[in-house]
Amino acid sequence: MQKTSSLRWRVAQYLERRWWRRYLRAKPPEQYLAEKSAYWQRTLDELGWTVIPHRKVLDAGCGPAGIFITLHGTERVTALDPLLLRYETDLSIFARSRYPETDFAVQTLEQPIPGGPFEAIYCFNAINHVANWALALDQLTAVAHTGTRLLLTSDVHRHPWLEPIFRLLPGDLLHPQQHGPAAYRAALQSRGWRVEKEQVLRREAIFDYTAWVAEYGSR
Repeated sequence: MQKTSSLRWRVAQYLERRWWRRYLRAKPPEQYLAEKSAYWQRTLDELGWTVIPHRKVLDAGCGPAGIFITLHGTERVTALDPLLLRYETDLSIFARSRYPETDFAVQTLEQPIPGGPFEAIYCFNAINHVANWALALDQLTAVAHTGTRLLLTSDVHRHPWLEPIFRLLPGDLLHPQQHGPAAYRAALQSRGWRVEKEQVLRREAIFDYTAWVAEYGSR
């Protein structure tokens, strides 16, 4: 089972690189980065999330244009992703030298995370890309302390009957993890997170792109 899961993750990582190259092919880098930064700000505003200057934060699974592009220079960001070196080679939008205030870590979410504990953790559309969902959530929790804030987003299944089918068949190759919203709530709560808000940010035929705002170790 672990071998199958690992193979599925490696395929997803390959497809992720290819997706970014194709997606950005006709987009001017500076225009894309400006639009993406504005998108991040709109998302934070929609969720009522406050950015706090000098707060120590983690951008987990940051990709080439994660929320670090908006937060750098305001919050103190550690940004991690296993494909960062590939993105720096493949994509004109990403260079670590653009963000000298940001600490980058080239690693998976399942590995011990450097720089913690953090006062806030951002994990946008990354937790369903991992090979080991439970271990990744464990590692995020390990770098939290009482009062740490979490903003987590993921595509989740709208229809419970489709979830087991997508787990067995390659219906969504970019996302090795297939879970419904109840599984996310239970996984967070069992690790000591108090979920304050669950909000659908975008609805599609099969998935809801959903956000959770939570606080660790309170009440």
